[in-house]
Amino acid sequence: MKTSQPMSAARMPRDAGGTSETSLGQRGEELRSCIRFVLVMAVFVPPAIAQGKADRSKSTDLIECSVTSEQLDKLNGSPAELVLANGKRIKDVTIVKFVRGSNKDAVRTVVYRRPKRKTASRLRAGALVRIVAAERAYDLVAVPALKGWMLVDVDEKTKVVSARLKAKGRHVWPELSADQQADAVREQKKFLAGVRQKFSGLPLRLYETKFFLFLTDMPAAQIGVYIAHLDNMSVELGKRFGVPPGENIWRGKAVFVVFVNQPSFVQFETNVMNMSPASTNRKQGICHQDNRNGDVIVACHRGNDPHYFAQVLVHETTHGYLHRFKSSARIPSWLNEGIAEWVSTIVVRSSRAPLKRQADAVLRLKQTGVVGPSFFGKKIESWHYGVASRITDSMITQNSRAFGAWIVSIKEGVEWSQGLQKTFGVTPQQLLLRYGRSIGVPMIRLQ
Repeated sequence: MKTSQPMSAARMPRDAGGTSETSLGQRGEELRSCIRFVLVMAVFVPPAIAQGKADRSKSTDLIECSVTSEQLDKLNGSPAELVLANGKRIKDVTIVKFVRGSNKDAVRTVVYRRPKRKTASRLRAGALVRIVAAERAYDLVAVPALKGWMLVDVDEKTKVVSARLKAKGRHVWPELSADQQADAVREQKKFLAGVRQKFSGLPLRLYETKFFLFLTDMPAAQIGVYIAHLDNMSVELGKRFGVPPGENIWRGKAVFVVFVNQPSFVQFETNVMNMSPASTNRKQGICHQDNRNGDVIVACHRGNDPHYFAQVLVHETTHGYLHRFKSSARIPSWLNEGIAEWVSTIVVRSSRAPLKRQADAVLRLKQTGVVGPSFFGKKIESWHYGVASRITDSMITQNSRAFGAWIVSIKEGVEWSQGLQKTFGVTPQQLLLRYGRSIGVPMIRLQ
């Protein structure tokens, strides 16, 4: 692993996490309203069929690279492998037929037969994420308005998405073989061995799990709870984005360098990651993301609050997960931070820092009514975290499936505002106005 490669860093403000029992008590009602808050969002219905019944001749235009009813019929009798949403695989089966409703392009049930079985078996289309049939892979995409799922030709979709991303200077992350993954892990371990040499005065030990390489000088007894939080983060994000449990999205593994004390963290950032001291001395964690090969390095220091540190660790790792998901296309800053805050709240329930940030943002907006033009810009301000997380939570609560489809579209090269319009039926300005009304600031504005 070459640390001289250009890396981008996502940072969580150190000073945003401190809290006290007194401040939380004073804003108790605000915190409770944060939990209750749900935006009234449009249901995920593609505009072309929101007005009524879909035109069968145009239904395949709704989902990019989807399969027609005629193509579905041709797959009957094909040898296949079924990949379930829970990560399990059913191999060496034969497709008997696809059960459909009034729209013949949308599948509701897959009927298949196992070898040497006289009777056929059935699976709801919603239980599947992929079908490999006739030596081609098809992903299943939900289309609620059709009350079914459409099959998407993976090879064709990859070509279309790759071309779109290439035009924007981005690319799909390649699927690595087992040997390539093993080589990546060896490279990462070599990098960590170099870190141990540079910090030979610290009792740094490497802990390895299925998906993580965790180098730290923390006592061994403290490691388990943080690894469990990271595993739970992967599960929660996988549910939203359609990543089956047990699937490794990382190049090799996600790399963590975690120090007990801040000075060691700052030294690592300046001497190893080539960051300036000014950019690290108020941070508790940084996620480094390599835009060329997709490597992710999360560096943190534990500090004195184990609950807040756990939240920071999950937050920063979420940035890495979003970086590695599907492609190098960037999630906009406000949404990236919103997702990181949302999942860290779900996973680390003992930390109230995200809820406090939400309450603080509401208090500020009730005084000013101005979010600021940077909210939808390249990089949000630290106080925007509370706005972003509350909007993100509301969207996931209202329509998790639509939210996942939106993130996928962004990673496939669609402009985030266009994807928002397609999946939720609102513009960024309308989204902000709905948030403003929900917190009692109906005239909220960007500037």
